[in-house]
Amino acid sequence: MPKLLQIQSSPQGAHSVTRALSDKFVAGWMASHANVAMELLDLANDPLPHFDADALAGLAPGDAGKSDLQKSRAALSDRLITQLEAADIVVIGAPMFNFTIPTQLKAWFDYVSIAGRTFQFAAPGISKGMLFGKKAFVVLARGGDYTDFPANAFDHQEPLLRALLGFLGMYDVTFIRAEGMRAKEEEVPAIMANVEEVIARLVA
Repeated sequence: MPKLLQIQSSPQGAHSVTRALSDKFVAGWMASHANVAMELLDLANDPLPHFDADALAGLAPGDAGKSDLQKSRAALSDRLITQLEAADIVVIGAPMFNFTIPTQLKAWFDYVSIAGRTFQFAAPGISKGMLFGKKAFVVLARGGDYTDFPANAFDHQEPLLRALLGFLGMYDVTFIRAEGMRAKEEEVPAIMANVEEVIARLVA
Protein backbone atom coordinates (compact mmCIF):
# COMPACT_ATOMS: atom_id res chain seq x y z
CA MET A 1 0.00 0.00 0.00
CA PRO A 2 1.49 3.39 -0.98
CA LYS A 3 2.16 5.75 1.91
CA LEU A 4 1.74 9.51 1.90
CA LEU A 5 3.55 11.59 4.50
CA GLN A 6 2.13 15.08 5.01
CA ILE A 7 4.42 17.55 6.76
CA GLN A 8 2.98 20.81 8.08
CA SER A 9 5.35 23.52 9.30
CA SER A 10 3.33 26.72 9.59
CA PRO A 11 2.59 27.92 13.14
CA GLN A 12 -0.28 30.10 11.91
CA GLY A 13 -3.00 27.52 12.44
CA ALA A 14 -6.31 28.31 10.77
CA HIS A 15 -4.78 31.44 9.20
CA SER A 16 -2.14 29.44 7.34
CA VAL A 17 -2.31 29.40 3.55
CA THR A 18 0.06 26.44 3.25
CA ARG A 19 -1.98 24.40 5.71
CA ALA A 20 -5.20 25.01 3.80
CA LEU A 21 -3.66 24.30 0.41
CA SER A 22 -1.65 21.23 1.43
CA ASP A 23 -4.74 19.81 3.17
CA LYS A 24 -6.62 20.32 -0.10
CA PHE A 25 -3.84 18.58 -1.99
CA VAL A 26 -3.83 15.59 0.35
CA ALA A 27 -7.63 15.29 0.32
CA GLY A 28 -7.60 15.36 -3.48
CA TRP A 29 -4.79 12.83 -3.72
CA MET A 30 -6.53 10.45 -1.33
CA ALA A 31 -9.77 10.76 -3.30
CA SER A 32 -8.03 10.11 -6.63
CA HIS A 33 -5.72 7.27 -5.58
CA ALA A 34 -7.04 4.10 -4.00
CA ASN A 35 -5.52 2.36 -0.99
CA VAL A 36 -3.14 5.11 0.11
CA ALA A 37 -2.17 5.28 3.77
CA MET A 38 -1.68 8.83 5.07
CA GLU A 39 0.38 10.00 8.03
CA LEU A 40 0.57 13.57 9.32
CA LEU A 41 3.67 15.12 10.89
CA ASP A 42 2.82 18.55 12.32
CA LEU A 43 6.06 20.29 13.16
CA ALA A 44 4.36 23.41 14.52
CA ASN A 45 1.86 21.75 16.86
CA ASP A 46 4.38 19.10 17.92
CA PRO A 47 7.74 20.91 17.45
CA LEU A 48 11.07 19.16 17.39
CA PRO A 49 13.86 20.23 19.73
CA HIS A 50 16.48 22.30 17.95
CA PHE A 51 19.37 20.36 16.53
CA ASP A 52 21.78 21.14 19.35
CA ALA A 53 24.93 19.78 20.97
CA ASP A 54 23.00 16.88 22.49
CA ALA A 55 21.68 15.90 19.06
CA LEU A 56 25.18 16.01 17.58
CA ALA A 57 26.60 13.96 20.44
CA GLY A 58 23.71 11.50 20.34
CA LEU A 59 24.18 10.83 16.64
CA ALA A 60 27.91 10.20 16.95
CA PRO A 61 28.94 6.53 16.53
CA GLY A 62 28.69 4.31 19.62
CA ASP A 63 26.76 4.70 22.86
CA ALA A 64 29.60 4.88 25.36
CA GLY A 65 29.32 7.91 27.61
CA LYS A 66 26.15 9.24 26.06
CA SER A 67 23.51 10.78 28.33
CA ASP A 68 19.87 9.73 28.24
CA LEU A 69 19.05 13.04 26.53
CA GLN A 70 21.64 12.43 23.84
CA LYS A 71 20.30 8.92 23.26
CA SER A 72 16.77 10.31 23.01
CA ARG A 73 17.89 12.76 20.30
CA ALA A 74 19.34 9.85 18.32
CA ALA A 75 16.12 7.88 18.80
CA LEU A 76 14.11 10.86 17.56
CA SER A 77 16.26 11.09 14.43
CA ASP A 78 15.83 7.37 13.81
CA ARG A 79 12.03 7.63 14.16
CA LEU A 80 11.79 10.56 11.75
CA ILE A 81 14.03 8.89 9.19
CA THR A 82 12.11 5.61 9.41
CA GLN A 83 8.89 7.55 8.83
CA LEU A 84 10.37 9.29 5.79
CA GLU A 85 11.88 6.08 4.40
CA ALA A 86 8.45 4.43 4.49
CA ALA A 87 6.77 7.22 2.51
CA ASP A 88 6.22 7.02 -1.24
CA ILE A 89 4.70 10.51 -1.52
CA VAL A 90 5.76 13.46 0.63
CA VAL A 91 3.63 16.62 0.82
CA ILE A 92 5.24 19.59 2.57
CA GLY A 93 3.51 22.81 3.55
CA ALA A 94 6.16 25.54 3.85
CA PRO A 95 5.44 29.25 4.27
CA MET A 96 8.17 31.81 3.65
CA PHE A 97 9.42 33.45 6.84
CA ASN A 98 12.05 36.16 6.40
CA PHE A 99 12.92 34.92 2.91
CA THR A 100 13.43 31.28 3.96
CA ILE A 101 11.71 28.31 5.61
CA PRO A 102 10.35 28.11 9.19
CA THR A 103 12.76 26.93 11.86
CA GLN A 104 10.41 24.04 12.57
CA LEU A 105 11.00 22.64 9.09
CA LYS A 106 14.74 23.31 9.16
CA ALA A 107 14.99 21.28 12.39
CA TRP A 108 13.26 18.35 10.65
CA PHE A 109 15.78 18.44 7.81
CA ASP A 110 18.60 18.48 10.36
CA TYR A 111 17.26 15.34 12.06
CA VAL A 112 16.72 13.40 8.82
CA SER A 113 19.96 14.41 7.04
CA ILE A 114 22.24 11.78 8.56
CA ALA A 115 25.35 10.36 6.91
CA GLY A 116 25.14 6.62 6.32
CA ARG A 117 21.37 6.63 6.62
CA THR A 118 19.86 9.16 4.22
CA PHE A 119 23.02 10.17 2.35
CA GLN A 120 26.51 8.83 1.97
CA PHE A 121 29.87 10.22 0.97
CA ALA A 122 30.72 8.83 -2.47
CA ALA A 123 34.14 10.53 -2.50
CA PRO A 124 35.85 13.31 -0.56
CA GLY A 125 33.59 16.32 -0.82
CA ILE A 126 30.96 14.43 -2.83
CA SER A 127 27.73 13.10 -1.28
CA LYS A 128 24.95 10.92 -2.64
CA GLY A 129 21.37 10.87 -1.39
CA MET A 130 19.84 7.51 -0.49
CA LEU A 131 16.09 8.23 -0.53
CA PHE A 132 15.35 7.52 -4.18
CA GLY A 133 12.00 6.87 -5.85
CA LYS A 134 9.83 9.25 -3.83
CA LYS A 135 7.54 11.95 -5.19
CA ALA A 136 7.53 15.22 -3.27
CA PHE A 137 5.03 18.05 -3.54
CA VAL A 138 5.89 21.29 -1.75
CA VAL A 139 3.21 23.91 -1.15
CA LEU A 140 4.75 27.36 -0.77
CA ALA A 141 3.17 30.64 0.33
CA ARG A 142 4.91 34.00 0.04
CA GLY A 143 3.75 37.44 1.04
CA GLY A 144 5.69 38.97 -1.85
CA ASP A 145 6.16 37.97 -5.45
CA TYR A 146 9.59 36.40 -5.98
CA THR A 147 9.21 35.20 -9.55
CA ASP A 148 11.34 37.87 -11.23
CA PHE A 149 14.49 39.93 -10.71
CA PRO A 150 15.38 41.64 -8.41
CA ALA A 151 12.97 40.07 -5.86
CA ASN A 152 13.98 36.52 -6.78
CA ALA A 153 17.44 37.20 -5.31
CA PHE A 154 15.75 37.14 -1.88
CA ASP A 155 14.11 33.75 -2.42
CA HIS A 156 15.99 31.45 -0.04
CA GLN A 157 12.91 29.25 0.39
CA GLU A 158 12.37 27.26 -2.81
CA PRO A 159 16.08 26.91 -3.77
CA LEU A 160 16.92 25.74 -0.24
CA LEU A 161 14.11 23.17 -0.21
CA ARG A 162 15.10 21.89 -3.65
CA ALA A 163 18.72 21.54 -2.47
CA LEU A 164 17.83 19.84 0.83
CA LEU A 165 15.47 17.34 -0.81
CA GLY A 166 17.95 16.65 -3.60
CA PHE A 167 20.70 16.12 -1.04
CA LEU A 168 18.59 13.25 0.33
CA GLY A 169 18.07 11.80 -3.17
CA MET A 170 14.58 13.22 -3.71
CA TYR A 171 14.64 14.75 -7.19
CA ASP A 172 11.02 14.27 -8.29
CA VAL A 173 9.82 17.49 -6.63
CA THR A 174 6.90 19.68 -7.67
CA PHE A 175 6.52 23.16 -6.16
CA ILE A 176 3.08 24.72 -5.85
CA ARG A 177 3.25 28.45 -5.16
CA ALA A 178 0.80 30.94 -3.66
CA GLU A 179 2.75 34.03 -4.69
CA GLY A 180 2.16 37.63 -3.55
CA MET A 181 -0.39 36.94 -0.82
CA ARG A 182 0.29 40.26 0.92
CA ALA A 183 1.79 42.35 -1.86
CA LYS A 184 -1.28 41.74 -4.04
CA GLU A 185 -4.09 41.52 -1.50
CA GLU A 186 -6.75 42.51 -4.03
CA GLU A 187 -5.69 39.51 -6.15
CA VAL A 188 -5.72 36.93 -3.34
CA PRO A 189 -9.01 35.26 -4.43
CA ALA A 190 -7.62 34.84 -7.96
CA ILE A 191 -4.25 33.62 -6.65
CA MET A 192 -5.93 31.01 -4.47
CA ALA A 193 -8.25 29.92 -7.28
CA ASN A 194 -5.26 29.46 -9.58
CA VAL A 195 -3.36 27.40 -7.01
CA GLU A 196 -6.41 25.23 -6.36
CA GLU A 197 -6.69 24.62 -10.09
CA VAL A 198 -3.05 23.55 -10.21
CA ILE A 199 -3.65 21.20 -7.28
CA ALA A 200 -6.70 19.68 -8.97
CA ARG A 201 -4.61 18.88 -12.07
CA LEU A 202 -1.76 17.40 -10.05
CA VAL A 203 -3.88 15.08 -7.93
CA ALA A 204 -6.07 13.82 -10.78
